[in-house]
Amino acid sequence: MSVKLKPAGSLKAVTKNVKGYVIQNGNSFEAKEIQVGLSDLDSGIDLRTQHMKNYLEIDKFPNATLISAKGKDGIGEGLIQIRDKTKAISGTYKVEGKKIIAEFPLSLSDFEITGISYMKIGVDDEVNVAVSLPIEESSTKEAGKK
Repeated sequence: MSVKLKPAGSLKAVTKNVKGYVIQNGNSFEAKEIQVGLSDLDSGIDLRTQHMKNYLEIDKFPNATLISAKGKDGIGEGLIQIRDKTKAISGTYKVEGKKIIAEFPLSLSDFEITGISYMKIGVDDEVNVAVSLPIEESSTKEAGKK
């Protein structure tokens, strides 16, 4: 996740706690119920990471879920749930070997995450999310969890 800071700067928060896969059928892709564990997000600075987790309320909402997504020709759309709020998303993707890397913007206020500030440094409402998932062939799997 890439986050722009106000008045200037940016940060990246990463996690490897992503569960699920994408099904490929020709040049189309589909995913369901992809789980991202938010408690493992890390911004590289302990205090900043803890503040981020507090704003996400990870004790009450430990996961973000990509409920469903479909894509073709590098463009995709889907539904994501964060903090019990479900919103439509759209973005782009590229295939790298047996992985798909999808990128899409999110508006934090859509998920009632607002007022993020520490020592006069705030966070832009729009963040960019990138996720990498393994690809499975459609003949062997149904989109979703392993």
